[in-house]
Amino acid sequence: MKKVRILLISTILSLVATLGYAQGALAGASEECRLNLSFYNDWMKQDNYAEAAPLWREAFRLCPPGVRQGLYQDGQKLFKYFIEKNKDNPKVKNALIDSLLMMYDLRIQYFPGSAKMASEFKVYDMDHYLTESDEKIFSAIEKAMELGGDQTEPSILVLAMQKVSGLYAAKKVTTEKVLETYTRIEKMIDAQVVAKHQDADAAKKDIDNLFATSGVASCANIVELFTPRFEANPNDKALVTTIVKLLSDLECTNEELFLRTVQALHKMEPNYQSAYYLYKLCSAKGDHSTAIKMLQEAIDSDATPDEQDAALLLELSDYYMRKMENIGKAAEAAKLAIQKSPTVAGKANLIIGLVWGSLRCTGNEIEVRAKYWVAVDYLIRARNADPSIAEEATRYISTYSQYFPAQEEAFMYNIIDGSSYTVNCNGMSAVTTVRTRK
Repeated sequence: MKKVRILLISTILSLVATLGYAQGALAGASEECRLNLSFYNDWMKQDNYAEAAPLWREAFRLCPPGVRQGLYQDGQKLFKYFIEKNKDNPKVKNALIDSLLMMYDLRIQYFPGSAKMASEFKVYDMDHYLTESDEKIFSAIEKAMELGGDQTEPSILVLAMQKVSGLYAAKKVTTEKVLETYTRIEKMIDAQVVAKHQDADAAKKDIDNLFATSGVASCANIVELFTPRFEANPNDKALVTTIVKLLSDLECTNEELFLRTVQALHKMEPNYQSAYYLYKLCSAKGDHSTAIKMLQEAIDSDATPDEQDAALLLELSDYYMRKMENIGKAAEAAKLAIQKSPTVAGKANLIIGLVWGSLRCTGNEIEVRAKYWVAVDYLIRARNADPSIAEEATRYISTYSQYFPAQEEAFMYNIIDGSSYTVNCNGMSAVTTVRTRK
């Protein structure tokens, strides 16, 4: 009988070694540790957690720390099983929950390669079992974000915003803490959006919505908290970028802090975004020459694709026409927009048509009215290119067509319908087709 027992033990130890358990920490483990690892594992395979539990406890007691990760993962399964069994016994249940969370902590401590995953699943279990412990959960989330960095699961980032917002509502964290958490999360989720993580876009929307409804998202709060920081560190690019983004997202662009930080950012690192911000600010303040300069700088940036440049040129064209009353420059910018991208052809041709319709031409009756032929040419192109402005273009076509010269007037100048005609007016020229009112 003794020989049989020795043979059985030898066979088990041989099997353990064959399975690769005699490496690392297990290589120095006691025979009892190895036996209990093997015995409890057999019951785990059968999903017989009640029989596995005492053997697992012995393995946990006898084996050296970090013997193998499966010991702690199996511990998680066992504790969840017994938590469910004792759900009506709060005292026992809470002790089991503490033990469950300890399994995650041991995995994080002894298996760095799995620390990110373990910390995230610890958060999920805490959120499930500790429904009244948002402060503890939020602390665990911060640890998970520290370990995961930009790779932190989007769902964890959403949960972070949920918890900090709830803690703020319960007056357990400050406004500053919410803002710090949001700005930290935003950088992480933005990185995942760029990396095209499948859940990042939806998570970003959830995070932004939670921040918007947190009660912290106000211009006054941002200005109060960040003005002293900016004044103390006006050359801190990360800080300045954060302030600009927060104020911009909340549409606090009329705040003096926004102007100061955008100017500082543009000075440190001129780029499309800062130039465009300055254009909007200068425009709102009526500083048209600086506004146009900044908008042109944004257009000239190498960082923007042709489609975006075209949209900006269209904006520049509209600015020249409406705020500067420089119709020549307006037409020039609109033509450049079409060259950049045909996607703006409708709106650009509408502007050029309106420019021609507003020109003041000199000469005889035909020369004064010929501009309307050109205007209608561009308006027809606008209508054909963009259905969204078709109604507006048609209305102008109808208006301008009323000013076409009468047939008898054209005849007096030896001009007939359908013939080609070159229009020269106020420094602009175009070739068009004669049309008369019958």
